[in-house]
Amino acid sequence: MFPASLHGSLIVSCQAAPGDPLDNVDTLRRIAISVVRGGAGGLRANGVACIETFRRDVDVPIIGIEKRRIGDQVSITPDFESARSVAAAGADVVALDCTTSRLAAVVPWRELLHRIHTEIRKPVLADIASLEDAIAAEKAGADAVATTLYGFTPETAEFRAVSWDLVRSLVSGLRIPVIVEGHISQPEEVRRALALGAYAVVVGSAITRPQSITTRFVQALHD
Repeated sequence: MFPASLHGSLIVSCQAAPGDPLDNVDTLRRIAISVVRGGAGGLRANGVACIETFRRDVDVPIIGIEKRRIGDQVSITPDFESARSVAAAGADVVALDCTTSRLAAVVPWRELLHRIHTEIRKPVLADIASLEDAIAAEKAGADAVATTLYGFTPETAEFRAVSWDLVRSLVSGLRIPVIVEGHISQPEEVRRALALGAYAVVVGSAITRPQSITTRFVQALHD
């Protein structure tokens, strides 16, 4: 069962890319505590170290993932061991790539989803990029879907904004919760997503990454 406390909430993704000045467990822990104090209803976290650390300091639901670089691409929760590890670290929900573009070199997502349900007994959030992905995930038993990978698959790579048409289609076409994640930069977009029927909204860079936030302000000087 997907956490009911996340309904209508803001979930903050507290992650940092490798090499980012914020790529430090204690730094991300402090960010996580700060956003929860600010009212975040949940967190999205990458890796055992961060999830364990967050879990000790916050009591909101944590959506856990394990990002792993395979060749020149990054896979979100590629196998059962990564799913089991993030669950054991304290994640309440395990998220994984459930797109048609999931790497062939990793465990097929349907198999992984089934094992998470039967062996770990945790809800699964399907990261998707299209309505077709979402319908397939729902049929396979996913507990919720998130638009996390819209803009990050070959078919959607040209898009760098929320697809409100996709959000509407997901909300109207699915029975499971729809999470809007990706490309959210303004509070008004959070309100819009919830007004359209989204279960919750995930925001990351617009809250947690000073470098990208500063870049937006600097660009505005030259517009």
